[in-house]
Order: sequence, then C-alpha cells, then structure tokens
Amino acid sequence: MSQPVLLPADTPPTEVDAWSIADRISSIRREQCRLEFEQYDLAAQLLAERVTERIAAGLPQDRWEVGIAGEIALALRISSNRARGVLARARELRTNLPHTLALLRDGDLSPDAVPVIVQGVAHLDPDLRCRADEILCGDPHILAGLGLGRLHDKVQQVAYELDREGTVEHLASAPKDRRVTIRPVPDLMTRISLLLPMAQGVGVYSALRKAAVAIKGVAGETRTLTQIMADLAYERLTGRAVADGQDVTVNLTVPATVLLCDRPGVAHLAGGGALPAEIARKIVGVATAKGRAWVKRLYVRPESGAVVGLDSRARRFPEGLAELIAARDQYCRTPYCDAPIIHTDHVHRHASGGGTDYENGQGLCAACNYAKEGAGWRSRSVEDPSGRHTVETQTPSGHVYRSTAPGHAA
Repeated sequence: MSQPVLLPADTPPTEVDAWSIADRISSIRREQCRLEFEQYDLAAQLLAERVTERIAAGLPQDRWEVGIAGEIALALRISSNRARGVLARARELRTNLPHTLALLRDGDLSPDAVPVIVQGVAHLDPDLRCRADEILCGDPHILAGLGLGRLHDKVQQVAYELDREGTVEHLASAPKDRRVTIRPVPDLMTRISLLLPMAQGVGVYSALRKAAVAIKGVAGETRTLTQIMADLAYERLTGRAVADGQDVTVNLTVPATVLLCDRPGVAHLAGGGALPAEIARKIVGVATAKGRAWVKRLYVRPESGAVVGLDSRARRFPEGLAELIAARDQYCRTPYCDAPIIHTDHVHRHASGGGTDYENGQGLCAACNYAKEGAGWRSRSVEDPSGRHTVETQTPSGHVYRSTAPGHAA
C-alpha cells in the first residue's frame, strides 16, 4: 500500500501545484546538465594548463599528464579511477564531440548518456568520431526518448555504419578486458563481478539457473532460486560447500580480548571492510573448526584508537613494516579513494631524504601513488589532535587535503 505524502507543518493549506513541482524538477535537471558541462570544460582547461606548464619546464612527454587526474579526483571528492574517466571524456568532448557537448550544455542530453557515446565511438578514427557526433547529436531530436540501453544500440549502429571493419575488430578484441572484481556493499555483503564475453556470460548464468531450478524442485528445499544460484557459484568456484566455511584473514582493530571474549568492537575483514566483532568471532569460529583461520591482532591506543602494533599469528602472511602500515590504513589513504592498498609509499619522498619508517609510510592504490609523482605534488606527515597518523597533501594548484588514518574501537 502506498504511503501518503506528508507536508511540513508550516505548509499553507492551499492546493499543491503539481505542474509547478514537475516543472521545477525539470529545471533542476537542466541545471545539473549545465554544471556537468562546466565540469568537463574546466577539466579540459586544467589539462591544457598543466601540459603547457610542463612543456615549458622541459619535462619529457611521458610526464606531461602525470597527477592531473589525481588533482581532479581531490577537487571532485571522487576516486582517481573515476577522475581518469572524467578527464578522458573532457578531452574527447572538447576535441571530437562538440555536438554532444552542446546538447549536454543545453540540457538536452543526460550526463549518464555522455560515457555511452564517448565509449561507443572511441575505436573510430578522429574524423569518424566527429562524423558520428554530428549524426547522433547534431539534432537534439535524434536521441530524444532513448534510454541508456537503446542509446547504446544506436551508437553502436552508427559506429558500425561508419567503419564496419573497425567496429567488428573492436568488438572481437573486447574479451581482452575480461576480469573479476570485488566490491563491499552494505549489510556485510560483497559483490563479485565477472566481466565476460557475451556468450560466456550468458552461459554462466544459464548453467547456474538450470542447476538451481533442479535443486529448487527437491522436497524440503527452502532457499530461493537466487540464493541457490549464489551458493552454487561459490561452491563451483572454490570447490567447497558453503557449509564448510572459508579461509579468512581477520584484522582485528580492537584489543585481542574482543576476539576471545564476548565484548563489543569492530573488526576489519581483508577485502570485505568493517564488521561487528560478533560477526568476526562467528567467522573465525567456523574457519578455526576447519583449521583455516588466519588471525591478526592489532594493538591500539585506548584514548585515540590509533594502531600502534601488530601481533601476527598468520601462517602465510609475512611480518613487516608494510603489513603494519596496511593494517593501520586499511584503504588507500588519498581522501575519497577507497581502493585497496597496492603500494606502501613514502609520505616524504625517499629521494628527498624521507625515512623508510612507520610515520613516513602510507598505503596507496597504484593510481594515487603514480599521481603523487606528478610535478608540483607535495606530502608531509603532520600531528593531529586525535593522535592518529595524518598526512597533508598539496596539489600543484596549492590546495591542501588532509588524510587521517581510521580510528579503531578500543
């Protein structure tokens, strides 16, 4: 049953003008499009300015664009990976897709449609991209009413008509990008994604569904079809039944007594994010029963929650400074970037005299570590009232961003 719309107590007792509300929503959407246009325009301007500066400074070509996406990421408060996409689209829109850019500016093209168009024509030669841009967006009525799925089909159709051989070759080479990714989602769940060629992806789904339908028909089976499919995927990928448990590495960011006693706290599951101590104890208990629990206990200062030491009892995990830093930082230390830690980096560059120690170390993803190597980037460790490890990063524009290591329950 639908719920009634509740108006604030100070709403005057007059009839709500639904037309005006819908018109205002449409107006806001157009303003969002204009702001998205401006964002791309400014990103392209920043790219041009930085490259010009570095050419004038005599830097080699492979250093001209280093760190620019990282600078945009901090300004937009997004990850470096997303910022690279913004920068790539900004360059392409300004260079080869002026009609697409104009539709976005005028509010006649959804911001979500821009990546579909840019990616769909990326394999074409520059002159053909310009032609595709004119065909698709030269008239605002051409794409009117198309959702993202139909837009994708339309873009692919135009690309094929302009360059059949190139489009076929592009689609044939797409499987090289196949991959598996993992991302934590709410409620202690994780999304495992497989990017596969179409035929293989459909085959995986069909096989799981067919097997699940057969199990669902067994008397006494209470799981839903989708639950059975998820369980089958796990069993077929790991070779173990769901009930057998799994190998786990639990980084406990609380005193060791939380693991051993019935006390509240927060743990950090490698690759899975934060979870309550009660859940961590359950996971460890199941894994220990199977002889596969790997547990690391982190020692923290009770007053600040800062990690100050690690006692590793893992059979397969080497002890060392990089391990301690990764346990302290948990994710990439660049603000707004939650990517997994790939590199242990010097805050103050080693080449400039920075020490290889706990205070001068930080965990970064690969993209953010490479961004720091761009001209004009500076980082330093600073004291913070919380007592936790804190880094200040200055971008080439002079803006300063502060990153403090996560606090841990004590």
